[in-house]
Amino acid sequence: MTVVQDDAELLYRSDARMAATLDDLRSAGVDWIRVTAGWSVVAPQPDAEQPPAGFDGADPAAYSRGAWDRLDRLARMTRERGLRLSLDIAFWAPRWAVAAPAQDAERERITPDPALYADFAEAVARRYAGAASFTLWNEPNHNVFLLPQWRRTADGFEPASPDVYRAMLHAAVPRIRAAAPEATVLIGATSSLGASAATESDERMSPMRFLRDLACVDEQLRPRDDGACASFRPLPGDGWSHHPYGGRLPPWEESPEPDDVRIADVDRMADTLEALHAAGRTEQRLGVYLTEFGYQTNPPDPTWEVTPEEQARWLAEAERIARADPRVRSIAHFLHRDLPEREGETARERWRDYQTGLLFIDGTPKPARAAFALPLVAREAAGGRVDLWGVVRPGTGKRPWRILTRPSDEGPWRELATGTTAPDGTLSVTAPADPDATFLLQAQADGRRLSGAPVDGAR
Repeated sequence: MTVVQDDAELLYRSDARMAATLDDLRSAGVDWIRVTAGWSVVAPQPDAEQPPAGFDGADPAAYSRGAWDRLDRLARMTRERGLRLSLDIAFWAPRWAVAAPAQDAERERITPDPALYADFAEAVARRYAGAASFTLWNEPNHNVFLLPQWRRTADGFEPASPDVYRAMLHAAVPRIRAAAPEATVLIGATSSLGASAATESDERMSPMRFLRDLACVDEQLRPRDDGACASFRPLPGDGWSHHPYGGRLPPWEESPEPDDVRIADVDRMADTLEALHAAGRTEQRLGVYLTEFGYQTNPPDPTWEVTPEEQARWLAEAERIARADPRVRSIAHFLHRDLPEREGETARERWRDYQTGLLFIDGTPKPARAAFALPLVAREAAGGRVDLWGVVRPGTGKRPWRILTRPSDEGPWRELATGTTAPDGTLSVTAPADPDATFLLQAQADGRRLSGAPVDGAR
């Protein structure tokens, strides 16, 4: 499956612009549309210390008039286009639904009370049963989304967020299952980077450390029964969601930190999930669902080094790596359109939002838009040959394709190879070619002639 998230374009724009975005994503072969069902956005009186008198958080009809309108609109528009909706039941909590109130009002929203969160999860599941899949929270190993990440001990710091999140899972997943028994329920939604040992309580946690502590195992995956793990029960859920951002590293480079999980490291997360299930730490075997990923580009963001051309190439390389592991169940991209510049004194302040879009801010396609629909990877092989791998994302079944090549000095195109894809849209061929040449994937799908983005030279 292919998942794309863009809350700004798909929740907060006009009907016409939303329709155009969804039509473009459908034409590119997207399956799932992911957005946030924001608790504090939907909840009544989110800034109050107490909920409204008599409020039943599990009943979607108890929420304020219009509270669900944006999500309802998207649910209707995705259904009309044959797209699936994926909802993150997520950040942040209303002030009246926090486990441990703090002096800082903003921090209060980042420590949700598991029982009240389960009420909200049930309300979301009841309203969108049959229309959506659900993910529990967003990046619980990240200090922007869940606190505390660590708690101080006599010897330093120990993980805290896994205990909070484990309680949220056990409270919320059964309620979702009862309300929407056919829905896919994902857990985790972990960010790619963090610390394996903390020097302060708010430091974000590495995804592998978070996963091990969530499952109450040590570094050798041996069960633990100390602290909150004394009452451990197997983790519920149908799959593990992850966001394998690479930052400035190309997708084929592994992270230098063994507990981080960038795109090249996804196999280590899949291996661990397999081992955890074999040890009885998860209720089901959890495949890896990549639900958020991308590369920021310059332009428009001057604080990054990745060019739009590199973004297009790296997204294709990342997909090849992910699809090589059958335990990876979905491919993801974030965003459809770059977010605009903000006010600020420094470039980092002005460009603090994401510019990972397939389109520039003004809607002009980046090279990544064509490359996303028809990813192509060229790798140098022995004997004057090039290995070519690609995907024709739009359409279903076997789709005809051809790969063209031309000299690097932009001479005329000539046909290098032709064929039909596998039923999942993938193709792979080795052909005699100049590794310094440019390569282009073209295809026919859904009655359309499609063309990807040129790939300059084999890697």
